[in-house]
Amino acid sequence: MAIELDFVKQLTSTTTIVKNEESYINKKAIKEKYKLLTNSPFLFSKNRKTYEKLEDYIKLTFSYLCLLKILEDCSDDYDSNKEEIRDKARQIFESAESYKEVLREKNKSKCEYINPYQNLLLGNSSNKVDIIRGYERQIKVIYKILELEIPKKDIDPKQIIETYSTFLLQKMSFEILMDPIQKRKIDEEILLNFNPNQEKLYVKEGINDLSYIEDSNENVYKMTNKFNDIIMFQKIGTLAYGFSFKDTYTLQNYKIKKIYVSLAHENEEPKEKEFNVFTCLDISHLTSDTDFTALHADILFSDLNLEEAMKHNAGYIGEIVKNNNGKFDIYHYQDKLCACKEYKKLLKI
Repeated sequence: MAIELDFVKQLTSTTTIVKNEESYINKKAIKEKYKLLTNSPFLFSKNRKTYEKLEDYIKLTFSYLCLLKILEDCSDDYDSNKEEIRDKARQIFESAESYKEVLREKNKSKCEYINPYQNLLLGNSSNKVDIIRGYERQIKVIYKILELEIPKKDIDPKQIIETYSTFLLQKMSFEILMDPIQKRKIDEEILLNFNPNQEKLYVKEGINDLSYIEDSNENVYKMTNKFNDIIMFQKIGTLAYGFSFKDTYTLQNYKIKKIYVSLAHENEEPKEKEFNVFTCLDISHLTSDTDFTALHADILFSDLNLEEAMKHNAGYIGEIVKNNNGKFDIYHYQDKLCACKEYKKLLKI
């Protein structure tokens, strides 16, 4: 059970009588309140998850260090204006939040926004148990670093801000990986070694003689991906075109249906989603080679590739081709992408 508290406010809420209690507080009262909160059976009960308690220890300790730094030139009994020191503490929190974004930018390799596995020093696609253990391991270190600052005469503001910013980044990473839908997006983004948005390949000239032929009664094929979701696909048409410096080519139009078994809660029907895309599939190879099938299920038919293709490539998802090293890659043919773009224009007329 997560408990959201403003620890700066909690630490500066007086429990002892001081001059003008509503407006003023001193360092002695803050120290007493910190001891009281660290021993709180409500905040740190055995019923709460370990990582939740560690999170609150870190938030509480950082809040306490901020207040000690603000009042470092004051004696223990000197009364200070509550609102003024709260405002100064919040400014330090804002600095930590800003520096978190700096750290995120440094640590987002292979991902457009954030790489949570890298931030938590975890292997890609780690399971829930490993994610929790990894997160707890990281934030225990954070807590110890902050705790070591408390007895120091001169608290280093740079040290505590950078440490707390690291915690904020790790907490964000943990929350992403604990959300099955967000984790799926990250897993797919890391798995794809190419940019599914190939809009830059599009040129207006060169495509002509577009013709679309509907297919009926085609076989429905079925596969599962690494997440154990069901993928069904059926050819529904063929797009033929002429290219000024190539012979006539064809594109296969497929309807893909994904059933998200892995994301369904207990006793809940899994959600489904359909995609209308263009590619060129070698069905005989696809249905006889398990590794080749997995490449299609996990990469070519990944949500990320399908969604980006429909958004940017007029539905062209690319094709799996063998490279010079004998390995398979996703390749986007410029003429095929242009044909899909021009066909989409015609549909809008």
